[in-house]
Amino acid sequence: MTVRIYGAARAVAVLCAVAVVTALSGCAPAEPGIDTAVSSVLQASVADVTQAAADGNPEAALAALDVLEAQLKEDTASGAIGADRSAQIQASIDLVRADLTAALPEPSPTPTPGQDGNGNGNGKGNGKGNKKDKDD
Repeated sequence: MTVRIYGAARAVAVLCAVAVVTALSGCAPAEPGIDTAVSSVLQASVADVTQAAADGNPEAALAALDVLEAQLKEDTASGAIGADRSAQIQASIDLVRADLTAALPEPSPTPTPGQDGNGNGNGKGNGKGNKKDKDD
């Protein structure tokens, strides 16, 4: 199962890179809609997202994606990124977020009362438990 998760993380990393870099690809100085310095900062953030996903850590990748999204909003508000370009980048961020969220490990189920042990679930068990549960 670890191999499957790691393989999925690599696929997500590639998708991260492709989706966001595609949105940023027209960020040359002659391209309207985004400042060159801002583009460089955003591309560095994309690299952080991609690296975390490639390392098999979707939680860290999502955290890096949150940083990227906050940068995008700040730079859009300041006028360093035009509205059209911002919308394109945000759409890519949304796609990557969905892929990363899907790559998160499933949470471990929590036992329900009465699932383990010898009690009847009403708190009035005999307290003896199973031999295998006792600490020696």
